[in-house]
Amino acid sequence: MSTVHVPSKDIPVLYHADIVVCGAGPAGIGAAVFAARSGKKVVIIEAAGCLGGMGTAGLVPAIIHMTDGVNMLAKGVCVETVDELARRMNIKPNYGWHDVQPELLKRVYDDMVAAAGIKVYLGMPIADVIKDGERVTGVVVSTKHGLKAVTGSVFIDATGDANVAAFAGVPFEVGDEKGRTMSPSLCVQYAGVDWEKFRANSNGVWSVGTIWKKLVDEGKAPMKEYHFVGFFKNGNSIGSGNLGHIYGINCLNEDDITFGYTEGRKIAEKIHGFYRDNIPGFEKSEIVNTASVLSVRETRRIAGEYKLCFNDYTSRASFEDEVGRFAYPIDIHSSSTDSDEQKEVEKRLHSSALAKGESYGIPYRALIAKNTSNLLVAGRSISCDREIQSSIRVMPGCFVTGQAAGAAASIATEKNGAVRSVPAARLQETLRSLGAYLK
Repeated sequence: MSTVHVPSKDIPVLYHADIVVCGAGPAGIGAAVFAARSGKKVVIIEAAGCLGGMGTAGLVPAIIHMTDGVNMLAKGVCVETVDELARRMNIKPNYGWHDVQPELLKRVYDDMVAAAGIKVYLGMPIADVIKDGERVTGVVVSTKHGLKAVTGSVFIDATGDANVAAFAGVPFEVGDEKGRTMSPSLCVQYAGVDWEKFRANSNGVWSVGTIWKKLVDEGKAPMKEYHFVGFFKNGNSIGSGNLGHIYGINCLNEDDITFGYTEGRKIAEKIHGFYRDNIPGFEKSEIVNTASVLSVRETRRIAGEYKLCFNDYTSRASFEDEVGRFAYPIDIHSSSTDSDEQKEVEKRLHSSALAKGESYGIPYRALIAKNTSNLLVAGRSISCDREIQSSIRVMPGCFVTGQAAGAAASIATEKNGAVRSVPAARLQETLRSLGAYLK
């Protein structure tokens, strides 16, 4: 790759905070809200035009698996979010699978961060990191007036792709041993769905997948795709679908990302044709929106002070520095169009499920990024192997690690930002006092 020389220049400081949260998906929301409720000055920076990440800009249709069947593992910001969203949707909260009306969820998050007194910047991607030795002193952001800096004492990378950590020189892994990552999707929203007709003529949303797979086997489906997720109601005549995979792309590659959006829109149109032609209640439906953000399942996993691994999952591990627990099964989506690999996804999802009341612990050390003194990582990019990443990447898991990072950061500000100096006992006490679940 050729290079060009960019002359050095002074960058104006846009904002200074105690805690700088980069990324406003569930991990970033959880981090920012917990830190602000601890009395700290918090700023949250988001590249998209709304808060919420996958549940809003990404149109992912549901917040799933908040409990282990006995205990509420996602206590705190996640449960608050679902309760308020359910109230605005005029439905009961479902902590196993709560359908998301994305426009209402945007407003839930807007109101939540405003009530917490958090400064928000939207439409502002992170462009670089400023470091002094191992200390991150600021992040460089891209604005309409050029590059500016946001400075702080402690930084939380909740970008999903570990962009801040990567810019800061933190080692990381990507995908499997060949560097292949789980295939992303581009979620879609339909209007004009007759849900009463659908219910009267169907065994439910999961039965649609059975019809789809039968057509695939008969060579009559619009595409050969064995891992079929589904389409779910979130309004009187609307719904959102996590439909189709975009195979063979790496969502850290600029060309692949662009292809992902254009190919995702083609896939959305093909699958909508299937619904319209085969599923009662969808005859007059129409696509009204494809997501403005790709539903990315996997990119970087940082190197931290502890690497959470599959053995921790199977042993239902506990840790002295535990900051949360989770129980979603192993859910590694296929990286290729290979039919056997696609079929294996749902098999492993079911075979790996933990029993009721069982969960695995998440140690604080898995959030501490190597080669830095004041950087924490939350969400799907924490220090872990691929199996655990496929479990903890869903929204409730991101809320859990996010609020843990926010609580830890609030304590670290009293120690010149030194995240390794946070006492585990005090962190756990803070998490419990703010509503988090610890075993």
